[in-house]
Amino acid sequence: MVEAVLFDVGSTLVYPSPSVAETFARVARERGHALTVRDIEPHMPAMDAFYEAEYLRDGDFWCSHEGSVAIWLDQYRYVCHLAGIAHDADGMAAAVHEAYRKGDHWALYPDVAGCLRTLKRQGLMLGVVSNWDAGLEGLLRDLRLLPYFDAVVSSAVVGYRKPDPVIFDLACEELGVAASRVVHVGDRPDADGDGAHAAGIRPVIVDRHGAEAGCGYEVVETLTDVPKLLEE
Repeated sequence: MVEAVLFDVGSTLVYPSPSVAETFARVARERGHALTVRDIEPHMPAMDAFYEAEYLRDGDFWCSHEGSVAIWLDQYRYVCHLAGIAHDADGMAAAVHEAYRKGDHWALYPDVAGCLRTLKRQGLMLGVVSNWDAGLEGLLRDLRLLPYFDAVVSSAVVGYRKPDPVIFDLACEELGVAASRVVHVGDRPDADGDGAHAAGIRPVIVDRHGAEAGCGYEVVETLTDVPKLLEE
């Protein structure tokens, strides 16, 4: 019997809104750079690839607040170099990062609130397990999500990051529930799937873009499907 459901945050519950390209262009204009969203948007795949390469090389930056902030800043500095404003990389990166520390630069996917309400009505405990900096709880509060959760475990706070099973163990301990009675929902088979599985938790991958069908774990296309899946 399932007693608790854990959730990843980025690309599972929330996404940047305005987009990084939009925020980057706004900050650039404010700092006197003649750049538009059209100038920045082509560099977004390179920024994503930069993050993936750093994460696969050594993702332990998520294990401290300083390291977590540094990876955000490094991504934005990289875009500055690509966009031809390397001379203002530090200032630009700091300003973009500051914007995303606030809830007004993030949005909930349309299926989030309904899923969380349904799971709560079913009597389940809910928690968050995320590779994020120490500001995660404040961000969830800004987004009015915090009241849904009985536990919020951020990698930067506890010093362990997914897929290390320890971060999942800590969430189960905080909730007071056995791992065998917990489901974890996230978007990354490597971090969310492998980590939850190693901790003895049932992984579910939310695959909004149809890219994870062969990942080896249960897959849902939308969070709306999670309550129904748990009833099966």
